[in-house]
Amino acid sequence: MEQQYLPAERSDFIGIENIIHLATGGEPPLLARHRGAFEKFARDKAAGMSGYARHWELLEGVRNKAAGFFNLNIGDIGLIGNASEGIVKVLSSIDWHEGDNVVISELDYTSGRYALGNLKRLGVEVRMVPKTGWYIDTDDLKNACDDKTRVLYISQVNATTGQFIDISNLSEHLKSSKVALILDASHALGIVPVQGHLADFTVSSCYKFALGIHEGIFAWNQSRTRDFIPFGVGWSSATAGDKRDEFFLKPGAKRVEYGNAGHLGAYLLDESLDYLNNFGLDQISNHAREMCKKVLDGLKTTHLEIITPQNPDEIAGNVAFAFKDPESIVKKAEADGILVWGDNDRVRISAHIFTTATDVEVFLDKLPKYLD
Repeated sequence: MEQQYLPAERSDFIGIENIIHLATGGEPPLLARHRGAFEKFARDKAAGMSGYARHWELLEGVRNKAAGFFNLNIGDIGLIGNASEGIVKVLSSIDWHEGDNVVISELDYTSGRYALGNLKRLGVEVRMVPKTGWYIDTDDLKNACDDKTRVLYISQVNATTGQFIDISNLSEHLKSSKVALILDASHALGIVPVQGHLADFTVSSCYKFALGIHEGIFAWNQSRTRDFIPFGVGWSSATAGDKRDEFFLKPGAKRVEYGNAGHLGAYLLDESLDYLNNFGLDQISNHAREMCKKVLDGLKTTHLEIITPQNPDEIAGNVAFAFKDPESIVKKAEADGILVWGDNDRVRISAHIFTTATDVEVFLDKLPKYLD
């Protein structure tokens, strides 16, 4: 198929014909082509065993397409409920000992902080690395690791600030260690290439820039980490042995799929990944960064505290500024037909393939009114 160019047509999406949508980092619109995916799923669901078999056949196609986005192989990809679940699957596979430690930035995502923090009851030390302003420095994370470190968790794109973090140096530093590097790609998938090949495990939601709904992807980089036995098991993640209680875990990341996948979500994600591939991630990344730079340039003319890095190489699809009452801005903007995301004492503006320069200009023109 001939490559398409950005910005994408608003008519490709449901519900954004007459609004300015700058909230993809929270919830994106669905695609118009998802209507056909809903219909296809419903027909297969009504088709008995043959339709059920088609659910699983489609899932294999989704694995293959997702592998390309994660820079991994099809056998490395599993479909799960959400990214938070994926973090716990990794942590449950580790034989913890009192005195072990885990490392995470205090600025990183809630699910990572909570999941690692829960290990305290096993005698594990949680090393919450202090932020430097609103910036995560990977050198600080490296320096927090020692021979007792078992896990380091990091988001490729920070949910709070929008900082894009290249994990290349971190990955190389940890490669020969016993540290499992968990990469959260929830704000990277669909907007920048995911560095799954540089992590031991990658987790991601599908409902943000990937243009899917609420389910997740789990990636196990088998070329980097060979041993992974999650605590959980189910009929879908194993094959039967000779005895009733005997089983063998399936190869690759299928071992994290304990039961039926979220088949409806897979049908929608299948269409979303095809749609994104029509444009290509390089073009998508360049467009999003160009739009984000326009947002940053506009915010610099205000008194607001910008918490997103100014370096274009350190942004992806989100720009944010600190604000004590973010919900007030969200409500005022929504009244003007503009959607942004505001919580945790900050407002986040997201750019994706349908974002235009005019969208950004209209928001920036109206922003002074929202600050009153």
